[in-house]
Amino acid sequence: MKHILLFLSALGLILSCSSLPQVSPAGDPADAQPDRACRGPFPDGDWQLLHSIEATLPGGKKGYLMGLTIISSSNRTARCVIMTLEGFVVFNALYDKQITIERAIAPFDSEAFASGLIADINLIFFKPDGSILTSGFLKSGAAVCRYQKPDGRMVDIINQGEHNWEIRQYLPDNRLARTVSMSAKEPDLADRKGISDKIELKAHGSPGYALVMDLVEAIALVK
Repeated sequence: MKHILLFLSALGLILSCSSLPQVSPAGDPADAQPDRACRGPFPDGDWQLLHSIEATLPGGKKGYLMGLTIISSSNRTARCVIMTLEGFVVFNALYDKQITIERAIAPFDSEAFASGLIADINLIFFKPDGSILTSGFLKSGAAVCRYQKPDGRMVDIINQGEHNWEIRQYLPDNRLARTVSMSAKEPDLADRKGISDKIELKAHGSPGYALVMDLVEAIALVK
């Protein structure tokens, strides 16, 4: 009996860890906060973004890099260039429905790294390509919009207020896969078509890693 109880307790813990947070619908139909969460913190238009990056790798080892990202929200395309602090390019790839790697130097030369990096760029900079399941409020009171992607993953876009956002990506079995926190120290940065001046991404599970991206420069590209 003791072993059965321990098994049921462990099973209950697993199920609770794999459950999505409950979304409560807005009580007031005039409340626009859930709709604002559905618009999200994503850049609008074509942008060239330069970030300084602090990467925490599995095992706790840290590295420091520069990242240049050129994105188009309408075309959902991106170019990603990773450089050393001295400006030496170690990775250069274009994403346009598929990944084209133009330069990759070890340890950035694996297909897994390229696909993972492009997936993170899509999560951070582009509105989810799935359908909206529901919108409302979390238990904390934060407005949320929940998407379901074609591959079965769920993405919560959470408006924390005061130019602070959070994105949570869940696997098809509802396990938390990615958390992205986005903020702007100055209101004009947040109002500049969805540009955040600080982005923190955490990949959960194994191997886990974390990125802290500080905006150095944002340039609007005019065609």
